[in-house]
Amino acid sequence: MFPKAVIDSGPLFSALVINYDMRGVRLGRSPRFTHVLTEPLQTSGAQKLLLDLLYSIGRRLTTSHAIAELTGIESRLRLYGDDLLDFWRTSIDLLRQWDIDETLIRLLDLASDKAFEECLPRIGITDTGLIELALKNRCVLITEDERTLASQAGAMGVDCRLVRNLVAPAS
Repeated sequence: MFPKAVIDSGPLFSALVINYDMRGVRLGRSPRFTHVLTEPLQTSGAQKLLLDLLYSIGRRLTTSHAIAELTGIESRLRLYGDDLLDFWRTSIDLLRQWDIDETLIRLLDLASDKAFEECLPRIGITDTGLIELALKNRCVLITEDERTLASQAGAMGVDCRLVRNLVAPAS
């Protein structure tokens, strides 16, 4: 669908959870983590659409800050010990398979850009970095965050796509 896209931590986390749950289903377990996914991803059809979409992207980009946010979001799963290790192993396998390009967007670089003087304090380092990466690569930004990231990205001239709109046909 997209030759290149920047992916926010929300859709990344959703994809990792869906992938982990699907692996469990293949091993004979019932889906366990649908409750941590956002509203449009509650159905298996929407989940498949999201994974298919992310698989179809030619080059997947994100920032180191977005990857770091995943460790904070993982607490929603309430996994511990070997189960948590299994989640991360499965997740890293998927990120390797996608050959995700994790880029460090330095705060000092963001701070030196006049366009971000207003953006940075309003939405923070992670979201500002994602916008910068999308602008630099002239590509779409995929997020679940309509309230802050999508609106600011649009104001900065980034083609920002919301997951809920991308999976709408399956809902």
